[in-house]
Amino acid sequence: MKNSLRDSGLPAVVNVKSLHLMPLIRSNGTNNTRRYKLFINSWERYYKWSAYRCNMTSPGVGGELRKLGVRPSKNLGQNFLTDASVADWMVARAGILSSDRVLEIGPGLGILTERLSAAGGRLTAIELDRRFAADLRKRGIDVIQGDAMEVELPEFDVVVSNLPYQISSGITMRLLDAGFRKALLMFQKEFAEHLVARPGERKYSRISVMVAYRAKSEIVRSVPRGCFHPVPKVDSAIVEMVPRKPDFEIADESLYKETVRILFSHKNRKVRNGISAEHAALGLSKESAKGLAEELPFKNERPITLTPAQLAEVANAIKAAGLSGLRNSSQ
Repeated sequence: MKNSLRDSGLPAVVNVKSLHLMPLIRSNGTNNTRRYKLFINSWERYYKWSAYRCNMTSPGVGGELRKLGVRPSKNLGQNFLTDASVADWMVARAGILSSDRVLEIGPGLGILTERLSAAGGRLTAIELDRRFAADLRKRGIDVIQGDAMEVELPEFDVVVSNLPYQISSGITMRLLDAGFRKALLMFQKEFAEHLVARPGERKYSRISVMVAYRAKSEIVRSVPRGCFHPVPKVDSAIVEMVPRKPDFEIADESLYKETVRILFSHKNRKVRNGISAEHAALGLSKESAKGLAEELPFKNERPITLTPAQLAEVANAIKAAGLSGLRNSSQ
């Protein structure tokens, strides 16, 4: 009786090239079920291993943190990039010019900061933790110590950051409000997928619309969870954003944002039903909201199928109906 994976004839770690074995394993006829299960178990081990795989070029991260008296905080989203090759790639992709004003948010131990500083341009970093801020200043980095959601942002042309996960949505919108030429931002992978999702896709959401009408965005690289210390529970992804003006008319931008908020609060319901359900936000009675909804374009469509331009048509129709006094949208 064969009792080991090696004896089964399967590789100890299955890679993509081993997938051609699957039909043979399933139709062999000898220990067919057992061999198939061994294959699947081996493939699952490879998948889990590959999710952690990266170039661990900064093995002393734990020691550096102890030296500064820092214990990584989950509440602050402190997962430190340890793979120097990822930092090198981000800086190269950013295409920094000598005249550029460069911004980094959440530099931490500075693996990305060092490379940004050496790339040319004028670097400013925003760091919440005073211990990291003090250490970076000793290394000659211009640091604003404070919360990136609250401090006044400096003027910048390029922003390159491994962002704390918990401020992903808010800081993305704040950066877009400030304006820049190019951004390379590392997010939790699931959030990045929401950010770049297109109409009709499962992850298309309010943040997808809010970014899409203001910038061209795409995921340009995935980063395994094993490239961070401590290792998070999820993988990350790098999103490249280049701002652009919308190619459609928005009569009232605040109203557009609020309309998107209202509709995506009920994204799987038809537009007319979502408007009726949010009659209080519109300052209308339920009956008046129903009457308005019947006059709107795309009233029988669901928000998750509408493009930013089509959503603008809905908002513009609400504006034309004289309803511009909606409560302020929270981004």
